Amino acid sequence: MHSRRQTSWALRAPAHWIVWTVVLFAVTIGLGLAAKAVPALRFDGLDAAVNRVNSPLLDDAALLLDRLDHPVVVAAILVVVFVILLFAVGWRRALGACVVTGAGWLTTLVVKTVVAQPRPSTADLTHVLHISPATLSYPSGHVVFAAALVTALAMVCRAGLPRALVVVVGAVFVLAVAWSRLYVGVHYGTDVVGGVLNGVAGAVLFAGLWNLATRGRRRTR
Repeated sequence: MHSRRQTSWALRAPAHWIVWTVVLFAVTIGLGLAAKAVPALRFDGLDAAVNRVNSPLLDDAALLLDRLDHPVVVAAILVVVFVILLFAVGWRRALGACVVTGAGWLTTLVVKTVVAQPRPSTADLTHVLHISPATLSYPSGHVVFAAALVTALAMVCRAGLPRALVVVVGAVFVLAVAWSRLYVGVHYGTDVVGGVLNGVAGAVLFAGLWNLATRGRRRTR
């Protein structure tokens, strides 16, 4: 006999997920457009300040995290997440978490297109790592992925110690990714803030859609 934990499809999305999605995406896009119109809102120079504190070890960490939004790396991470969650919460919610993370991450392409913020110049950097980003600046796609992943993992955890651990460790992970994007000098400060907002918004959107799509499949044996 299967337990409810193993047969449940539902993720712990907010009850009013449509409202939260609209508000979060509105704030994300609004922040990006405001920062594009008013340069002072970009926290211009924050990347240079972060970049000044450098070392070979920090270089290695930043370059490792730079690979975070490569499709092959993303796919590998999601496979590992699926396997771990498979034994913790069952394959249904494991699959849901991976779908929510991947689809939530892809929403950054829409926000980038709408805001269309060019990348910052690396002229003021004292320690250039020669990163060549291919897309627009706002929001940071790396941070969007990290925030979407942490949000999705929190949605599969029940309340208590596991969820608290996911939130705390996840917050450290998101901050590390945000730091790395500033360290390599390819983002404004606003970009990483927008990345967190976009990641959470994308995860909430697709968690709500996932719950709608799987409503008829939910059962308990």
